[in-house]
Amino acid sequence: VVRHTAGSALVQTLSLLRRDQRNEVVVELGKGLEMGQYEISKYIPQYLGEATLYLHPSELDEQVLWLKGLLGSPNDSAVAGALNTIAVLLQHYPAYQQRFPERREVYEARRQELLGLLLQGLAHYRETVRQEALLVTGKLLFESPVLDMEEKARLFALCYRKLLFLTQESSSRQDGLTFFYRAAALAHINRFIALRRLDHGPFTFEKPRKIAFFPGTFDPFTLSHKGIVHAIRDLGFEVYLAVDEFSWSKKAQPHLIRRQIVNLSVAGDFHVHLFPDDIPVN
Repeated sequence: VVRHTAGSALVQTLSLLRRDQRNEVVVELGKGLEMGQYEISKYIPQYLGEATLYLHPSELDEQVLWLKGLLGSPNDSAVAGALNTIAVLLQHYPAYQQRFPERREVYEARRQELLGLLLQGLAHYRETVRQEALLVTGKLLFESPVLDMEEKARLFALCYRKLLFLTQESSSRQDGLTFFYRAAALAHINRFIALRRLDHGPFTFEKPRKIAFFPGTFDPFTLSHKGIVHAIRDLGFEVYLAVDEFSWSKKAQPHLIRRQIVNLSVAGDFHVHLFPDDIPVN
């Protein structure tokens, strides 16, 4: 109770502080999260996420970059804290435009980046991280009492393909506990879909794009490959990456390892997908 009361009071005082003081508060909260001590860090994401949205846009972008780096931590508690903080940022993000007016495209690009970071968690190679990402996506995003139905619908229209693919892709390498995490996340999402359709009718999805098929051995998938993918996508294509099962010219790493690397690399990139592994390609 003391920690929650202190966190709420801290967030309430931020609007009265100077810009440098706000930044200092967020940095200190971030240090507590980075330590990865679950007994302490489990209380931080809620207030760090809300406090971060009082930062100036340039400082907010630095904080998003820091959270992106924290997702690569070997400490599972730190990664879980980062995922929860990102979810809180998305919950309260609509209020940010009223505090710091920005161009619509800048505002939307940042929201997409935050959502992409959550999706990267769903593709993670560590089971505990995938479990936390499933919990956060289902409960804190689509079951959130903070986000209104229209905002949830916009997020869903952006990521529904990714959600469908990433939950299916990871199901082949999940343990029993992850099965229940996945079932719970899908139940939250299904409840949102049912309520949205009941109250507001069908979803509005973006018009389908042209398709670009990009096969290769990808041993491994590099930043250059990713740059090519982004260039194709930015021309208006939906890009599908097909990972060849073997290479005629070299001894490649195992197919599933290369596929997992590609999946993790593009999980947060919208309009970029892995081609289904169960469809043979010549």
